[in-house]
Amino acid sequence: MMEFTRPQTLTAKYRITTPMFLGGEGQQVDKKQFRNASFKGALRFWWRALNWGRLLKAAGGEPTQALEALHDEEGRLFGLASDGKDSRQSLVQISSELASEESAEKVQLSQVGYLLGQGLYHFRDGVLRGYIAAGKVLVNVQLKPQASVQDFHSVRQALIALGVFGALGSRARKGLGSLSIESISAPGAAEARFTTREAIRDFIGSIDFSAAPGAPLSAFTANTRIDISAVAKTGLSTLVAINREMQLYRSYGQKGRVNGGAARRNFVSDHDNVLAATQGQSLKDLPVRAVFGLPHNYFFSSTKAKLDINPANEGRRASPLFIHIHALDDNEFVAIQTLLPGEFLPQGMTIDVKTRRTQLLSNPKVDFQVIERYLDGFGAREHLRTRNRG
Repeated sequence: MMEFTRPQTLTAKYRITTPMFLGGEGQQVDKKQFRNASFKGALRFWWRALNWGRLLKAAGGEPTQALEALHDEEGRLFGLASDGKDSRQSLVQISSELASEESAEKVQLSQVGYLLGQGLYHFRDGVLRGYIAAGKVLVNVQLKPQASVQDFHSVRQALIALGVFGALGSRARKGLGSLSIESISAPGAAEARFTTREAIRDFIGSIDFSAAPGAPLSAFTANTRIDISAVAKTGLSTLVAINREMQLYRSYGQKGRVNGGAARRNFVSDHDNVLAATQGQSLKDLPVRAVFGLPHNYFFSSTKAKLDINPANEGRRASPLFIHIHALDDNEFVAIQTLLPGEFLPQGMTIDVKTRRTQLLSNPKVDFQVIERYLDGFGAREHLRTRNRG
């Protein structure tokens, strides 16, 4: 008689701690149905980030070979869509239950307008799209019988990483849609909880940070930095603290004020050089704030001039900084900020600078110290992992 092996099962419980702009067709949010495809996409991202170091070591430190191995293993595990013969079915099947809630918090989303940015928020019209205010998500993951023990553990680790560092939906890297893991369990094993700082530190201690800096993808490497940067009694209030610090740090500030505080004007040269470019001069260097992500666009209210900075033919470069609001015991929320510095602008990349005329910047450079200094600005920060400065 043929014997069948039962699929291996994982159950992860998450809490939505900040408004989640997780839209489907027409960017409409369904507050009763969780988007499993979006969750699986995020799970694959964190799986790649976690497994880069392992596969780089197996490839003898050769990045191209490691990338090929990473792509092959990811496709085998999570599936690979292809018009050719190499299409593969996923070994990972996901189902979920969403229990959305109306947020009891009184904090207005206007207080995180800087993080929401254009497309989600307008200072006059307010929030421009629907969102899931709060809730709980139960995710069940089944691995097919041919999945190995290593596959099982790598998926489990990715489920935890998504719930410790990540989020879903628009502005996920800015802390919106934070998905905070409460626990994970498997049949016959004790439930593991992640609602204390000690549990978070223990999980970070299990991650492979051995990969050399300069990874060609977002990955955990020797230069990864992880901080707790703010603490509050609600998720949104914690994000408000991040919003305020980032806006004060990055903004030029008209008339010396921004968001009710004194403008720090850390990047006066960015402002002056870009303003000069809108008046006909060439932009010699990429603004240093561009390391927070591209496009990096400007509008000067004094002159009504615009300047848009975009990667040529690539659309965007996502920020290497991940903001996540995590729920702990005793009704405490913390902001976990993770810096994954890597190859932000690959060799040979060209940047389009568009104002009165189009200019091309070849082989521009970025400085991750700009983000390090932002992280250093939080007075009550706690280092969960400090990058290797050697």
